[in-house]
Amino acid sequence: MRTTLDSLRIILSLKNTVNINSILHGLRSLPIIGKYISEKIYSIRFIKIIAFIISIQKEILKAFLGKLGIVLFLALVSVPVSTFTNHTAATTFLYGFVYFSLIFAFFHNIFGSTVEGNYAVLMMGMDPKKYVLARLLYKTASILIGYTLFSIPAAIIVKVPWYIALLLPLSAVGYMVGRLGLQMLYFSARQSGEKTVSIEGNTAIITILVLIIIFGGAAVSPWVIYYDMLIVCEIAVAIGVIAAPVGLFLIRKFPYGLYRTALYAEHTKTEISKDKCKKANRGYKEYKISEIKTNDKVESRSKGFKYLNDLFIKRHGSVLYGRMMMTIAIGAVLITLASIFLHYEIKESELPSQSTLRFLFSRHPGIFLFMLFVINSGAHMAQAMFSNCDSAMLMYGFYKDPGAIRKMYNIRCLSAIRLNILPALMMAVFAVITLALTGGEDYAGQYSFTVLEIITAVAFFSIRHMTLYYILQPYTSDFLLKSYVYAFITFISGTFFFILIFVPINAKWLTLIGFAILISYYLASNLIIYRFGPKTFRIK
Repeated sequence: MRTTLDSLRIILSLKNTVNINSILHGLRSLPIIGKYISEKIYSIRFIKIIAFIISIQKEILKAFLGKLGIVLFLALVSVPVSTFTNHTAATTFLYGFVYFSLIFAFFHNIFGSTVEGNYAVLMMGMDPKKYVLARLLYKTASILIGYTLFSIPAAIIVKVPWYIALLLPLSAVGYMVGRLGLQMLYFSARQSGEKTVSIEGNTAIITILVLIIIFGGAAVSPWVIYYDMLIVCEIAVAIGVIAAPVGLFLIRKFPYGLYRTALYAEHTKTEISKDKCKKANRGYKEYKISEIKTNDKVESRSKGFKYLNDLFIKRHGSVLYGRMMMTIAIGAVLITLASIFLHYEIKESELPSQSTLRFLFSRHPGIFLFMLFVINSGAHMAQAMFSNCDSAMLMYGFYKDPGAIRKMYNIRCLSAIRLNILPALMMAVFAVITLALTGGEDYAGQYSFTVLEIITAVAFFSIRHMTLYYILQPYTSDFLLKSYVYAFITFISGTFFFILIFVPINAKWLTLIGFAILISYYLASNLIIYRFGPKTFRIK
C-alpha cells in the first residue's frame, strides 16, 4: 500500500506540473496580450504559485463537479417525473444513478494512455502495476468521497431506502472497477506473439456496448419508472457492489509487463501519426487551387474563398456529413423513444396537458438550447478546417489579410449553420407535434416561436464556434487542442446552458432575447475578427 501511495504522489506531482505549464502556456497564447508575455513567466515563483492553486482547483472540480451535477440533475428530475406519473421519486433517482454510472464507467479509462503516464512509465521507469493501481486508487477515492457527500443525502431526501442509499458510492466504484477488470482480461487474452493490441481496447466493441447502454437504458426507462420497479434498480445497485471484488481479482491477475509494451506501442503510433500529418501538410502547401480543382474534379460555380470553402466541404464530406448523419441517427432513436413515452402518457392521462414532455417544452425550452449546444458540430468542423486546410494556407500572406479573414469567417459561419440545421429541424418538428398533441398553443404563436428559438440557437452556436476558432485558434501545429481559455469558455458555456434548463421561461421571450444576442454577437464578432484576426488567427 505504501508503494502505491508513493506512486500516486509522483503521478499527482506530474499531473500538477503538466497543468501548471499548460496554464502558463495558455496565458502566453491569449489573444493580443499574449505576445507581450515573456518566457520568463515560467520561472516567476509568484505566478507559478497562482498557477498551482488554479491547478488544484481544476483537479477538485474534475473530481467532484460532475458527480454533483449528476446528483442534482437526478434529484431535480425525479421529483417532477414522480408527480406526473404518480409514483415514487426513489425509482427514478435510482434508475438514473445506475444508468449514468454504467455510462461513465466506460469513460473512466484508467488503462489508457496519458501524458503523465507516458512520462512516468516510459521515461521514469515506474513499475506499470504501481502506476495503474495508483490511478485506480485516486479514481476510487474521488468516486467514494464525491458520491458519499452528494448521492447519499440526495437519495435519502427522495426516499430511497437508507440501506440502498449507503451502497450507492460502492456501486459506482464497482461499475468502474468491473469495467477495468474486463478491459484488462480482454487485453491480455488478445495480446499474442509480436502483434500488439491497442491499449484503448477494441473501440468498435466499446462503442457498441456504450450505445446499447445509452439506447437500451433509455428504452427501458419508461417501463421501469411507470411500473415503479424499485426492486430492479436495487438489484442493479447490488450488482455494482458485487462487481467490485470481481474486478479487483482480474486487476490483480493481470500481467502488467504487457502494459508497458502496449503503452510504448501507443506512444510510437501517435508520433508516427503526427509525422505523417506534418509531411502531408508540407506537401499540400505546394498545391495551387487551380491544380486541386483539376485533380479532384470539384464542380462549383463559386470563385475565390467561396470556392475554397466548397472545395474543403466536398473533399471532407465523409467527415463532416458523416458526423451529421450520426447525429441525425441518434436523434431519430431518441425521438422514437420519446414518442413511445409520449404515447403512454397521453393514453394513461386524463389530461394530456399534464404531459412531462409538454411541461419541459413549454415551460423550460432551455432544454433545446442545451441539447443543441451538445450536438453542435462547429468545434469538430473548426478542427477539421485547421488540420486539413488552414494549417497549410496560413503560410500565405493573402490568407491572413483582414478582409480575407473576415470573408472566410462569414462563409464558414453559413457552412456551419447548414451542417447543424437538419438535426435541429427534426427537434423542432417533434417539439411542435408534442405541443399540438398535448393541448395546443398556450399563447399566440407558440409553435412559431418554438421553431424560431431552435433555429436561432443553431445559428448562434455555429457562429460562436467559428468566432472562438478565429479569435483563439486553440490548436497547435500538431493539431492538438492546447488552449485553457478555449476549454474554460466551453465549460462555462455548457454549465450556463445546463442551468438554463431549470429556468422557467416561454419560447417567445427566449426567442426574442436569443435573436437580439445573435445579431449583436455576430456584428461584434465581425468587427473583432477584422481588427484582431490577423494577429490571433495563426499557427502556434
